[in-house]
Amino acid sequence: MKPLHAWLGLAAAPLIALAPVRAELPPWVYAAEQRSAPLVVELQVAGVEADPSTVVVKARVLRVQRKPGALQLRQGDSLEIRYPLPPKRPEGWVGPSPLPLLRSDERVTAWLVADPKVPQVWAPAAGGRSFGPSLDNLPSH
Repeated sequence: MKPLHAWLGLAAAPLIALAPVRAELPPWVYAAEQRSAPLVVELQVAGVEADPSTVVVKARVLRVQRKPGALQLRQGDSLEIRYPLPPKRPEGWVGPSPLPLLRSDERVTAWLVADPKVPQVWAPAAGGRSFGPSLDNLPSH
């Protein structure tokens, strides 16, 4: 006969399977994504448009820190960034860092990747840490 704790574990298994999956990414994951981003630029946000599901950011390049070799991008150039708004989460929800809603006139460092669906448009490359301070001082795993 199985001990009581074994039966309780079996009884709880279906409930655990029905619970929503929650996972918070460790900071080193975002640091690795920042390191692999093909485009790193300092930007000044010129304008932000948001609908219920998407944010479109128009920005002016203040400084190019890293870019793909063939890309002709210099200080003063404009670029467009598109990304989805994070879904509403219940209070206390733990998960990947949501992408922030940038504001007009904000100055920010951005880690970006080309949007495969739209030419000349960029997308965040490091999830919720695609804008803001560098995580380069964190070790990689």
